[in-house]
Amino acid sequence: MSLLNLQKNDILDLTKKDPSLNNIMLGAGWDVAKKGLFSFGASDMDLDLSALLLNENDRLIGEEGIIYFNNQRGRGIFLHGDNRTGEGSGDDEKISITLTNLPANCKKVVFSVNIYQAKERRQDFSKVRNAYVRILNTDKSNSEICRYNLSEDGQNGTSLVFAELEKIGSDWNFRAVGELLQGNLTTLINKYK
Repeated sequence: MSLLNLQKNDILDLTKKDPSLNNIMLGAGWDVAKKGLFSFGASDMDLDLSALLLNENDRLIGEEGIIYFNNQRGRGIFLHGDNRTGEGSGDDEKISITLTNLPANCKKVVFSVNIYQAKERRQDFSKVRNAYVRILNTDKSNSEICRYNLSEDGQNGTSLVFAELEKIGSDWNFRAVGELLQGNLTTLINKYK
């Protein structure tokens, strides 16, 4: 099976492609830009993957719908720890989802990557390279379903809405978003309150 690389705003109907799909993992990875032998704050640049569970009106389903490093578990979803450096190959952070166990009023899951204390540390996505998210089918030996590579320069954004899972009828769709924003996780939470 050939790997499916999505472009910004592409939509993939996950459950139409595989009706048995239930247990998935979203993996995200990135590198911090380096200049010569010295990196730009790589040792203290902490990117955090998070997920916001929304209802049919694109509003948070409540505090339990905010998955991040201080609240790693929700119904049908959990974050695998907090990688504070992004060093090493492969996925830097992962979120596992059991589609049938998500709360009944959850119609969308928004995935974001935020730079921890970006303003205080004067950091932004212009120093981040090779950022991607991918969806894996954990019921089928973590086979990769699709991948979205963020191609554009992050400029001075400090928060990135990477992708969305949306339930339409009984089907789950994955959409590559790639929207850079100023702010942090609190900014995103306020957007969906």
